[in-house]
Amino acid sequence: MLHPLPDLVAPAPALIFAAVCFALFLVLDRLVAHDQTRQFDRRWLTAPRYPSGKPRLGIGWAPVMRGLTQLGGPVVRYAIAAPLALWLWHLGYPDSALWLVAALASGWIVDGVIKKTFKRKRPTLVPRLARAGGPSFPSGHTLNASLVYCGLALAFAPVLGPTGLTAALIAALTLSLMVAFSRVWLGVHWPTDVTAGWLVGTGWWCLALAIGQCWLGH
Repeated sequence: MLHPLPDLVAPAPALIFAAVCFALFLVLDRLVAHDQTRQFDRRWLTAPRYPSGKPRLGIGWAPVMRGLTQLGGPVVRYAIAAPLALWLWHLGYPDSALWLVAALASGWIVDGVIKKTFKRKRPTLVPRLARAGGPSFPSGHTLNASLVYCGLALAFAPVLGPTGLTAALIAALTLSLMVAFSRVWLGVHWPTDVTAGWLVGTGWWCLALAIGQCWLGH
């Protein structure tokens, strides 16, 4: 059973926060669909670049950003989540392990469905510094970074304890925002893409938390 969590992430607040995230995503979707974010997107996509298109931080940062962005990619997230779920089961927390697998698997399905529904093209305003394919909205790397790393923090609550859980959630959210920044910095996503991805990913693990806590008798 999941460790009793702080009130901040108890079922009721988690449901409310999930609803807020999903509502903001729907608003953002409508704004993007009606091309009302063009100025915002163009401004913040080009902010990290010189007029020539070169990164202000220097091209030497490209490998760092590519490495960071891979933390939200499919290979890395599977490589991290799968063994940790098995380890959690081995530690004697099968309910937490099953919750983690269900939360991540359902979130990945949602990601795929949304990608196919909202077929936004990727930016071509600045040179891309990493390979990327498929629709642009929302950012799957950002969505999954929030979902996977926050989900792992919550699943390991029995091991971490309240203080460790709080620290792990802060670290996970920070990491997801860093992945989001790397996607824009590399020129493969519009800023509203990563914002939407973060909202869906964060909202999904909050929803999964509320459902899981009720299921496990929190």
